[in-house]
Order: sequence, then structure tokens, then C-alpha cells
Amino acid sequence: MGLHELMERGGHRRLIAVVDRDSGLRAWIALHHLDRGPAIGGIRIWTYRNEAEAVADALRLARAMTYKCVLAGVQGGGGKTVVHADALRDRAAAMRRLGEEIEALGGVYHAGPDVGFGPADAFEVERATRHLACFGGGHSGLRPAGEATAEGALWGIRAGLESLGVTDLAGITVAVQGLGAVGCALARRLLEAGARVVAADPDPAAAAAGERLGVELVEPEALPDVPCEVWAPCALGGSLHDLTISRLRTRVVAALANNALSRDDQAVQLARRGILYLPDFVLNAGALIEGEGHARTGRTDWSRELRRIGDTTRRVLERAARDGVPPLAAARTMAEEVLAAEAASRSPVS
Repeated sequence: MGLHELMERGGHRRLIAVVDRDSGLRAWIALHHLDRGPAIGGIRIWTYRNEAEAVADALRLARAMTYKCVLAGVQGGGGKTVVHADALRDRAAAMRRLGEEIEALGGVYHAGPDVGFGPADAFEVERATRHLACFGGGHSGLRPAGEATAEGALWGIRAGLESLGVTDLAGITVAVQGLGAVGCALARRLLEAGARVVAADPDPAAAAAGERLGVELVEPEALPDVPCEVWAPCALGGSLHDLTISRLRTRVVAALANNALSRDDQAVQLARRGILYLPDFVLNAGALIEGEGHARTGRTDWSRELRRIGDTTRRVLERAARDGVPPLAAARTMAEEVLAAEAASRSPVS
């Protein structure tokens, strides 16, 4: 499938290749929706096998960001930048060049942090553009972004469990995949609520941080076999594939990682196994809500808005039950209905 067909099928507006031979920069900027405000989405620096894989990741993530904005009540669309990590020769210069490209877009894209993008990268990008959003930490006055993501997601997890008759986190078991900023923040909240947390991370430092919190560590390859009420992928996307799904011993999959499913049809596989899937772009909107809201207003307390992620999760599950479809399909339909209504309101009356 060619690039034009991929963009048309996904409803994307722009796809921009950014190449700078001197610094080794090879990047793609995908802008999915531009009619409801700036496209918002992070800069991901990752190792891709080829250009097709990088483009597919950028397009899929940008589309999910539009849905995240819509369902979170954020006035913006979805965007995403992916950078080939293994091609970089002069990383600082590459980030400045990327910032120049973002600035040249004139404000239609507000970038932010994502996997592999650190404070040093942000410093260089900000030297060249005014359009790098802060999603927490640093000198913004906001807590780290992982805290907001975990807080909002926990309200969604509570809503998912309530739909199954589980009203108390005390005594339940949650398996957490990935003990980075989001995974550790989620694990700490679960432990404080009385839950048992079993977790895995291939990074020894991350695993040690989780162990200090009080989580029970297992080897990463053993985590899908852990009997639990909730299985929470908090690392990179695509961790839920056919083999993983066949081994899961859980009632709920709470996707905090973007694009946790390697294929969309796996949402149906989970449903057939009686596993409730809570979509990533519903659960993990906390950092977006807090960061975008702070940029507009300067306010730092967004706990009330984060709690609404639980309300959104309930509406998604109610719609899924009404329509007889998996929650992923229901959430996308709800977002598309909002986009269609907004488009109709912009159309001139004949």
C-alpha cells in the first residue's frame, strides 16, 4: 500500500519527511487532523527496521492522538513525529533541525515528549521552535507526565472493574508491564490502594525501582502467565500480540501504552476470550489533559478533569455493550461521531 493510500485510508492531512544528511536526521511528521485546533503529539526517537515501519507508526499514533484529544475534551487534533534513532550522527544538531521544521509549520503542530525523547533533546528543539509543549516536569510547575497519566488511567481502570462487579482495588492483583515513569507511578497508586502488583521490566534499574516500591518482580517473558484481575501494558506499543493474548489470565487489559495492540483485530480476540479491553487513547490521556491545560491557563491542578477519564471509560463500555462491539470499536465510533458533528457545524448552510 502506497503512502497516499495509507494517508487517505486513515484520514490524515499531511505527512512530512525531514532529512538532514549532516546530522543524520531522518524523521516523519504525521498530522492527522487540523480542523479543531493544532495537531498535538510527541516526538518519538526509536529504532525502526525500515521507512515503512516508521511511517506506519507515525500515522497510527497521530490518528490515535486525534481520538485521544476528542474523548479527553482537548481542543486539538492528532500529530506525531518519529525519528530514526540509529541514523543520528549529531543528535543535538538533528534536534535543532527538527525544531526548525516544526517552526516552519507555523503553529499547526504542537510537539511534545515521547519515547526516547529526553530533556537534552527538548533543549535543542526549543532553540528552534516555540511549538514544543511541556507535558510535565522540569520548570513548568507540573509534576512529571507519568504521574498524570497514571492518575487518569487509574480512574479508567476502576470504571472497567466496576463494570465487572469489582468495586474495591484492595486484594486484587494487577500485572504491570514496564516500570518506567508511567508504570512506576501506576504501581505506587495501586499498592497504596491495597492491590497486589506483579511487574516486569527488562531494564535492571527500572525493575529495581519497582522492587523498592514493593512490587513483586517476575521475568518479562513470564508476565502474561500471571493470574490477575488487570494486565496493564505500560511500555512500548505492540506488546499485545497473538501469542501474548493466548496466554493472558486476566479479566481486564488496561492499555496505558500507546497502540498496545499489534493489530486492531486483536481487540476482537480479547473479547472472544472474555477479556475486557480498555483502549489506550481513552485511558492514557492524563498527561495531555494536564499539559495542554497548563499551557492554556497556567493552572497546575487538573485532578477533576483526570477523574473524568473514568466517566469516559464508562460511556465507552456502555456504548460497546449497546452496539455489541469491542470497546476499541465503540471508542473510535464515539470520537468519529464528534468529529463528524463538528465538521457539519463548520459547513455553510446551503
